[in-house]
Amino acid sequence: MVVVMAEEEEKTLSIEPEFPRSRVKKIMTLDEDVKRVSSEALFLVSRSTELFLHLLAEKSAQVAIEKKRKTVKLEHIRIAVKRHRPISDFLLDSLPMPSETVKSDKPVQDADRPKSVPDGTRRIDHIFRKSEAQAQVEAQEPEPEPMEES
Repeated sequence: MVVVMAEEEEKTLSIEPEFPRSRVKKIMTLDEDVKRVSSEALFLVSRSTELFLHLLAEKSAQVAIEKKRKTVKLEHIRIAVKRHRPISDFLLDSLPMPSETVKSDKPVQDADRPKSVPDGTRRIDHIFRKSEAQAQVEAQEPEPEPMEES
């Protein structure tokens, strides 16, 4: 019985986070105060993030079910955050305000819509873009000349 419990405990400890380590590390090092990240810290931040998102998704889904909706929307997330005090204390101010949907004759493309973020915050998609320095270096590199056939 002790052996079985040890094996079960071993299995639960060896669960790897689903987020890519390199991305999580990159996000962590965006903070100027963070110079290096240990593997233990990387694991804990990744796993904590997964657990937090799981909790938030569950709470938001419960709200959507209460409202008899099949799709979780921003308003459901806001309600779930408001109901859970520990999450509300740090997350509520960061969530975007629900916008009034205005119907118009012309559909608005996502790319055409200006996307704003509060001062002092960065958009998550900036992490996945090339830096300006990388783009300039790539722009300056000459294209390889095609080989001539003889």
